[in-house]
Amino acid sequence: MRILAIAALTAGLLQASLPVPRYISADFTQVVQNKDTKKQLYYSGKLYMKMPEEAKWEYFIPLKKTICLQDHKAWVVEPELEQATLFRLKKSIPLMAILESAQKVDDGTYMAEYGGVDYKIEVDSEKMIKSVSYLDEMGNRVTLRFQNLDTEPFDRSKLNCEIPEDFDIIDGRY
Repeated sequence: MRILAIAALTAGLLQASLPVPRYISADFTQVVQNKDTKKQLYYSGKLYMKMPEEAKWEYFIPLKKTICLQDHKAWVVEPELEQATLFRLKKSIPLMAILESAQKVDDGTYMAEYGGVDYKIEVDSEKMIKSVSYLDEMGNRVTLRFQNLDTEPFDRSKLNCEIPEDFDIIDGRY
């Protein structure tokens, strides 16, 4: 579920001249650090977003998994399990609202508060997002880092969620 919560971060990019792009494609790494043991879990993959409500996270490491978000729904496609699960996002975190409300701390750092959670947003010299970090509902530190970020429009088909016909479909909305 932690991965789904991270993906939900994208369902919904700042005041003080931070651009809020309508399209994002990027390579990403995600690190989740346990609050007690400090053990870290690493994930990486490719992200496609069309603001404000569509995103596709393709995880390649440690396992292949695709998470497709649209409005308040999420498909989680897991090839190793040969299944796809549909979720209703009860608590999505709108990235656009977070970024639009962020306040500049210094040249490379912005902070935003949304829903009682503090988000640290780091940007490069051109104000392009490098990373977003926060504490999740369990107190673990979550850090998303973006590389090769592009804000040019991309082919809408990159957001398609492909589910093989022979996969089990699980309806997790209830």
